[in-house]
Amino acid sequence: MRFRDKVRKAKRPVVVYEILPPREKDGTLDSYAEKISSLLSQTHIDAINIPEVHDENERGERPVQNLERAEAREFGRLLQDNVGIEAIVNRVTVHENLQTQTDWIKETFYDYDIENLILVGGESSKIKYDGPSVNSTSEYITRDLNSGRFDFFCGGIAIPSRNVESEKLLRKGSNGIEFFTTQVLYDSKKIKKMLKYYDEICEKNKVMPRRILLSFAPVSSKKNIDFLKWLGVEIPLQTEKRLSNQELEMTDESLKIATEILVDILRHNEKEQIRVPVGLNVEHIMSYNFQYSINMLQELSKIYREFCIKTSLYD
Repeated sequence: MRFRDKVRKAKRPVVVYEILPPREKDGTLDSYAEKISSLLSQTHIDAINIPEVHDENERGERPVQNLERAEAREFGRLLQDNVGIEAIVNRVTVHENLQTQTDWIKETFYDYDIENLILVGGESSKIKYDGPSVNSTSEYITRDLNSGRFDFFCGGIAIPSRNVESEKLLRKGSNGIEFFTTQVLYDSKKIKKMLKYYDEICEKNKVMPRRILLSFAPVSSKKNIDFLKWLGVEIPLQTEKRLSNQELEMTDESLKIATEILVDILRHNEKEQIRVPVGLNVEHIMSYNFQYSINMLQELSKIYREFCIKTSLYD
């Protein structure tokens, strides 16, 4: 079954692993893909999500150096071939004009055999960008490209802390976005509110809510925490204190926190009868956290899959 078909079946669990392309100095793409293939054989995933890395100028000094990385599409094509599962490539839409974006999108389909995209907007609504918005790009792909010889499956980003995010999700869904991934979650309050509001606004407008993949990542150092906060991830002070407790192993504690958040979200959805299909997206943030992220993927997947089997929300 294709990734898109799994996403569209609300009852079916969807688990995605997000990984950065390797640094160019790390050696060949092939050897890196083989390493990932052997590690991912430890658990089941439905797709590999590959972000597009850009320097973010509006957020202040970057806590971690931005290193040169391999082409995301080249990495995605190799992973599709080596691991045997579909790749999802992220594309920031606002940095290039529509014609340049169109050329890139068509090239992704023809030259890289990649059909799954996550369209990403700019880092600030206050900045005037040269390129099209996520809504404009997804509408163009859906109504122009996909009506011809192309067959793209488009996702977007959900940011629970953003104002009226549920309305933005509804609009993006009407323009062709079929699933969303959240920011990394280290708190459940705002994501629970967002899911509830999104469910209500979809019911009011008589549309099916799009699936939302809940994102998690382990942390192993203060630098990891600083980097997540720089990316815009909200980490409550009490949670940061838990992670920074010298008597505890930070990676173990981050797994406990992620587990608590996931369970809280799933219980909330069940209690409030929220029919928004959810999925799981686990990422490593830093390459040296790779094995920790695989451990997190395994543990969270068990909880999430059990929920999908038992719940009657999507019947």
